[in-house]
Amino acid sequence: MKRKLVLYIILLLMVAGGGGIGYYYWYQGSHYVTTEDARVAGDIYRVMPRIAGKLTMLKIHEGDVVVADQIVGQQDTTNLTTSLLENAVLRAPITGTVIKTLAKEGEVVSPGQAVAMVVDEKNLYISANVEETELGRLKLGQKVDIALDAYPGKLLTGHLIEIGQATNSTFALLPAVNTSGNFTKVTQRIPIKVAIDSTAGIHLTPGLNAEIKVHVKGM
Repeated sequence: MKRKLVLYIILLLMVAGGGGIGYYYWYQGSHYVTTEDARVAGDIYRVMPRIAGKLTMLKIHEGDVVVADQIVGQQDTTNLTTSLLENAVLRAPITGTVIKTLAKEGEVVSPGQAVAMVVDEKNLYISANVEETELGRLKLGQKVDIALDAYPGKLLTGHLIEIGQATNSTFALLPAVNTSGNFTKVTQRIPIKVAIDSTAGIHLTPGLNAEIKVHVKGM
């Protein structure tokens, strides 16, 4: 008798546990759109020369903070007329942080060639991709929870500010074209953009992996 009672209790606990797990996944699926295909991003600007010439000075390094129009480099002015001297000066395009230098003093650089890259760290955001089947549940302004791999246990909040108007595959250099006669449907992904409401005092850098949960219930 006791053995049967123990078995009944074990069975009851298993059923309750299974029901609890099932409820958890149902709740998560009905209240949130979740994706791990997300990362910290920012608008990146390039420092580029206006003329071709030797880079005689580059006074910025990765991590430096620059101000818009600040002089960050200089090209050789030999044989330049007075009217072209200003074109040999390299300036920061925005106020931001240097995240990459791509040239060294002594190298010859030309228009269209990036010498450095600058990002506005005060306006970083989350760039993510969600499955097309979730598109109908998304609306601008929805609250978003943000978890970063680099900061376990830290939870940031944000809100949805942009929903892509085309799937990622639309812009692929080599679009998937089926010529074999066999078709396999692949779920497409839609890019979205999430504004970060507050960084909570942590330092964010472009490229950090993130996981987001968009609150969709009741919207």
